[in-house]
Amino acid sequence: MKKILFILPCVPYPLTAGGNQAFFNMVEYIRHKMSVSLLLSPENKEMNDVESLRALWTNVDFYLFREEDAEPKTRCPRYYRWLKKMSESISRKMQRQLYSFQQERPYKNMTLKNSCFKPFPKAYVEYVSDISRRGFDIIQVEFYPLITLGYLLPKDVQTVFVHHELRYIRNENEMECLTHVTDEDKMLYGIAKDMEKAALRQYKHVIALTDIDRLLLADLVGQECNIYVSPAVVQIESAYDRIVKSASVRLTFVGSENHYPNQDAVDWFCHEVAPCLRVQGFKFVFQVIGTWKSRYVKSLQAVCPEMELVGYVEDLREYLNGSIVLVPIRIGSGMRMKILDAVSSMASFVTTTKGVEGIDLRHNEECLIADSATDFAAAVIRLEADKKLQVRLATQALKRLRELYNPQEMLERRLAVYDEILLIASDYAFNHNLFGISRTFGASNPEYS
Repeated sequence: MKKILFILPCVPYPLTAGGNQAFFNMVEYIRHKMSVSLLLSPENKEMNDVESLRALWTNVDFYLFREEDAEPKTRCPRYYRWLKKMSESISRKMQRQLYSFQQERPYKNMTLKNSCFKPFPKAYVEYVSDISRRGFDIIQVEFYPLITLGYLLPKDVQTVFVHHELRYIRNENEMECLTHVTDEDKMLYGIAKDMEKAALRQYKHVIALTDIDRLLLADLVGQECNIYVSPAVVQIESAYDRIVKSASVRLTFVGSENHYPNQDAVDWFCHEVAPCLRVQGFKFVFQVIGTWKSRYVKSLQAVCPEMELVGYVEDLREYLNGSIVLVPIRIGSGMRMKILDAVSSMASFVTTTKGVEGIDLRHNEECLIADSATDFAAAVIRLEADKKLQVRLATQALKRLRELYNPQEMLERRLAVYDEILLIASDYAFNHNLFGISRTFGASNPEYS
């Protein structure tokens, strides 16, 4: 069996997030077709999740880099750790002071100002370098924080980067939402975009989640690597056993505070959309599912008292069923898993164009799409008032999702991508110029016609 190593910045378990579900489903399938290894860097609180994965995936090898392995040698390690915690605490307090006087709303997780290269701990670099040279056929890196590992990986291995969200597109979206874009913002955007382009060119292959992202990547990196499309995999079989419960005034949003597009979406709804609903005399409750802890939430609830923090729910799909799911996303790229969660819950939903971007669901056919606050509010009111429309949209969305993104077909498609990569590796021994040609999985390449 061919050997593949996945390198991730987070532990893909438990399956409480769409990204974890997608990765879990993919590995669950691939581990029976290839020899799979995972390289993770879990925190102490995540070790139970790692052990749960070990128990489920008995034929997967785990390489774990622990935070304590990254600590430099010091005369007094305990004193050094105390100083480090104090430094981090002071840094957070300083940032909160700055946020208090910024004209923009106090978001902590904008990527615009932290998209440039940040060195990895030396011990982590040495660990990745060592593990990656243990005879793997394919090494796959996922998520932007690890994008620069491409400079480190061995050149005689087929290296893959899975781009879940194009960072320069997200940064562009963030700047569009700012009331004032500074010269520093423009400078940081340009530097980060150049770094993203250069880092992607260190990989022999790149996987995008949507055709839109593939086209954007082809324009960004040119002909320096092979570009494939392989959508995220979410199991939807259980949805066929559900009925569409009529939604009344319960509006739901799925997403945690630590992801800036979620912050912007909830903020936009509370400040812009909710007032439009109230003007129309629409009574509602806005339930936010996920982790939201900051004091800024209180300021949101002050302007939108209808907002309720739900936190973690045991059965997300059952909870969403019987609500109108809102996807007021204005920032990002890739596939919004919250859309797939809504469809697999048999819940009708209202989204922005950006929210449904890359997923071929249509306005008035499978969902309602609106981009201005007034139009978004009108769509919510229309959907709540029309129970037959709720059933029609939810039913047709599930049917179309099954047609376009059948889970088994998506899993087979990803395996076919790996087969294609290994075939290219085999051909490379005979034709060294193949790596300069960009291919798109599932589409003919004129250079090979």
